[in-house]
Amino acid sequence: MLHLNELLKLPIFKNFKLIAGATGLYREVRNVDILEYEWCNKNFDVFNSEDLVLTSLFFAKDEPELILKSFQKLAARNITAIAIKTVFFQDLPAEVLDFAEAEGIPLFLFNHAFMEDIIINFNDLMKTQQRHLFFEEKIHDLLTPTLATHTIEAIAREINPSFLPYVTAFYLIDKKNPGSPREIANCMNRLLYKQYRSSHLFYVSYLKYQNGLLLLYSGNDAHLAQDAWLLSQKLLSSYDINIDAFYLGVSDTLPTCTALPEAIQQSIDACYICLQTHEKTTHYQKLGFHRLLFEASRNESTTELMQQVLQILQEYDQSSKSNLLSTLMAYVQHHGEISKTAKSLYQHPNTIRYRLKKAQELLTPVLGNDDFFEQISFLLRLHHLIHTCQK
Repeated sequence: MLHLNELLKLPIFKNFKLIAGATGLYREVRNVDILEYEWCNKNFDVFNSEDLVLTSLFFAKDEPELILKSFQKLAARNITAIAIKTVFFQDLPAEVLDFAEAEGIPLFLFNHAFMEDIIINFNDLMKTQQRHLFFEEKIHDLLTPTLATHTIEAIAREINPSFLPYVTAFYLIDKKNPGSPREIANCMNRLLYKQYRSSHLFYVSYLKYQNGLLLLYSGNDAHLAQDAWLLSQKLLSSYDINIDAFYLGVSDTLPTCTALPEAIQQSIDACYICLQTHEKTTHYQKLGFHRLLFEASRNESTTELMQQVLQILQEYDQSSKSNLLSTLMAYVQHHGEISKTAKSLYQHPNTIRYRLKKAQELLTPVLGNDDFFEQISFLLRLHHLIHTCQK
């Protein structure tokens, strides 16, 4: 579903002037329709709930009192907003503005855009949203474990028949609102109207996936990602996208028809590390220990062990009104140094020692007696990673 405030971010609406009804800007829009002759035949039944109605007010050019009457009839149909092309009226009567304010129906004035173009652009946008959903499902299918090679190749060709032998994946998440896909959706909606699909970019595909923008860049060179930051800047600037507004994860360069799922997952994993470190870009090849954490996050037995450990600690903390879990998290954060852990929690070192001993006693049945710090460090870091990825 499309909200009015999202629709207004498209270039064709850039000269629309809001004159009343600002409280309705977050209403949904299902269709765009034109009001011109309906007043003559009283046929307002053609308008439906959540319509954006365009009109020149031709029917009222000699009878301005019809403006309010027609808008009242539209409001009774639960339309979303009304946009008036300033052919006959440069402004509207005060009672019309007051009515729109009271009803929360946004009123706009515009002059240059053609109504038919607005309708075409809206319909194209709705089709594009459906396309985004379709390919998002395809990406989800690609990330299914143990996918057959012929299926990978078929989906890759479905995404882009012009893909070249090697691919690098870039995954971007909005810095300001990493947990919301709305800005990414707005960004992709704008891409539709940039008209930059020139011949030298036919081997590039951009897709919405979850809360991010997935950019797939293919080529004949197995070393595409050597200067990924500059490459991503070049690609995104060609679409008028400011790369500094996003966190960027970059995959290795891998064979397109056999390892596209791996490239996509690598870029997503790398981007989630950006969320933790606040680095503007991260390459998968530089993730180091985090690679093991990501693999563990997709291993059912490991995540079950993590949940078991968390449950034991949380239940004890709740029943005893203690802070074992938060103490262990600080202990891991300070690399096992008791003095730093105590200082960060404003506790005496002996209090920290007691809590660590108690936690180890509680967890011995599931972790054993050996390598307690190494095990708890791994599991709590895994918990932090999964929590970050789920935001």
